[in-house]
Amino acid sequence: MSQTIQPPPRRLAAVLYTDVVGFSRLTHEDENATYQAIRRYQSTQKKIVAQHGGRVVDTAGDSTLAIFPVAADSIQAAIDIQSYLTGENACLPEDRHIKTRIGINLGDIIDDGNSVFGDGVNVAARLQTLAPAGGICVSGSARSVVGDSLEIHFQPIGEQILHNIETPVMAYLVLAGDQPIERNIAHAEDPRLSIAVLPFNNLDSDSSSDSLGDGLTIDLITALSRFRQLFVLAQHTALAHTGATQDKVSTGRRLGARYLVDGSIRKRGRSFRVVVQLIETRSGGYLWSENYDGNTDGLFAIQDTITRRIVTTLVSTIEQSAIRSAPTQQHHADYADVARANQLVYRMREPADTEKARELFEKVLASDAAFVPALSGLALTHLTDFLMFWTDDPATAVPRAAQHAQKALELDQSDSLAHAVFGITSLWRRQYVEAITHLDQAIELNPNHADALAGKGLALNFIGDPEAGIRQLSEALERNPFPPSWYLWSLAITQYNTGRYAPAVQTLLKISQPNRFQRRWLAGAYARIGDLENAKIQRDIVMTEVPDYRVSDSFNQQPYQNPEDIQPFIDGLLLAGFNR
Repeated sequence: MSQTIQPPPRRLAAVLYTDVVGFSRLTHEDENATYQAIRRYQSTQKKIVAQHGGRVVDTAGDSTLAIFPVAADSIQAAIDIQSYLTGENACLPEDRHIKTRIGINLGDIIDDGNSVFGDGVNVAARLQTLAPAGGICVSGSARSVVGDSLEIHFQPIGEQILHNIETPVMAYLVLAGDQPIERNIAHAEDPRLSIAVLPFNNLDSDSSSDSLGDGLTIDLITALSRFRQLFVLAQHTALAHTGATQDKVSTGRRLGARYLVDGSIRKRGRSFRVVVQLIETRSGGYLWSENYDGNTDGLFAIQDTITRRIVTTLVSTIEQSAIRSAPTQQHHADYADVARANQLVYRMREPADTEKARELFEKVLASDAAFVPALSGLALTHLTDFLMFWTDDPATAVPRAAQHAQKALELDQSDSLAHAVFGITSLWRRQYVEAITHLDQAIELNPNHADALAGKGLALNFIGDPEAGIRQLSEALERNPFPPSWYLWSLAITQYNTGRYAPAVQTLLKISQPNRFQRRWLAGAYARIGDLENAKIQRDIVMTEVPDYRVSDSFNQQPYQNPEDIQPFIDGLLLAGFNR
C-alpha cells in the first residue's frame, strides 16, 4: 500500500532573487574572466546573505535564490550586494562590469530544506526583471513590513502585472541614501498619453554609434506615432535635447511628457549593445528596461528589428500604467477607461467582464460620441458575447458588433485599430475578402500593431491557410510582451487545423485561466492525441458551465470559409464525449 507524501508546510519568508545583467555577452567575450568574476561574486554574495540571517537556496548559472526570515534583512543584504559590486566594478572597464538586478518579495513558500517553491518565489523572480541594472525592486508586502526601519527611500512604480501571477503586485524601487523623490508632473495639452523619445546617448567616441542612435530615435518616434492612443512629441523637439545633461525626469516634465524613452549605445569592435528604458515622469520611476545586442553587419536591418521589438513593449507597458493610474483630466481618464475595458474583454472569463467593459465604453462615449477606441472596443464586447454564448440573442450580436466597428471606421479611416476590429467582425459575418482587406490595411497603417497581426493570423486560418496563420500569429506573439489569451487560442486552433494536436495542447495550457470556449478546443486536442482522460476532464468543466451545449452549436459559431475545415474540430469534440 503506497503512502501519500505530505508536502512541507507553507511558511512566510522574504525571498531574494538576483540575476546578472548581460551574462551571455560577458561569457561570449571572455569566458574564463567571466567565470572567475561570477565565482567571486557568488562566494561574497553567500557570505553577505549569511551575515544578514539568510540562506542561499540555489545558484543556477548567473542567478541566485535566497530566503530570509526578516524582510528588512533581505533588503539590507541586497543593498550590500549591490554596494560590493559597485566597488568591484570601479577598477574594471565598463564593458566588464558585473551588474545585477535584484527582486525581493515577502510571501508564502514551501521549503523542503533543499529547494523552495511557490508564488512567493515566482513574484521575487518577476520583480527582478523590473529593476534597472544595479537596482533593487521589492513587492508591496515586503515594503509594508519594513516601514521606516531602514535609512532608504522606496520609490513606487505602481501595480505591476507579472507573468503567470494572477493578481497585480505593487512594486517599489529601492533608493539608498537621502535622494528625494519628486512627485509633481506636468500634463501635456493633448488628451492622449504623451511620450517623448530622448536621443540615444553614445557612450563611445565612435561616430557610427551616433548614426545608429539618431536612426533609432527617429524610427521610434515614427513607429510610436502610429499608435493613436499616444501623443508623441515631434522629432525636432526630441533632437533639440541631444547632449542635454540635465535630469531626464525634469526634461520630460518641461516637454510636457508623461512618459520618457531613454536609451544608450555602446560599441565593442563590430558588436554593440542598445539599452532602452521607459520612465514615468510623474514618479520618476522606471517602468521597463531592456538590452538589445547586435553587430554592425546589416546595420539598417538590425535597426529595424530593434525598433519593432521595442515599440510594442513600450506601448503595452504604457497602457498597463494608464490602467493603474488615477487620472484627473477627463480625456486622460477616457483613455485609461478604454484600456481597462479592453483588458476585461480580452480575458474573456465571465459575462460580467463584457458587461463591465461595455459600461466603461458607454461611459466614455457619453462624454464623446466620436471616441473611436471606445466604439471599436464596444464592437468587441458584442462579438465576445456571441463567441461565449453570453447573449440571449446571438442572431443580433454580430450585426451589433459590425455596426459599432463600421461607425468607428467611418469616423477615422486612418485608425489601425478601427480597421482591425472591422476586419474581425467581417470575418464572423463571412465577408472574407472584406476581412482580409481591412486587416491588411490595419497592418499597413501600423506594422507594429500586434492585435492586427493576430487578427490576420486568425482570419488566414478560417479562410483555409492555417500554415500562414501560424506564421502571422507567431509574429504577433513575438511583438506583444503581454499577449491576451485570444492570441494563444488563435495559435492553438491553427495548430489544430494543421494536425499539430500536441503543440495545440501545449499552447492552450499556457492560458492561465482558460474559458469554456478555449476548453472545448483543449478537450478536442487531448482527444485527438489519445488522451481521453484529460479530454473528458475538460469536457466535464465545459458541461458544468453550459449544460445544454451541443457539438452542432459550433457549426454556426466558427466562421470557416470551407465548411469541411471544421470537421477535425467536430471529430475531436465527439471523441471527447460531447453530445452531438
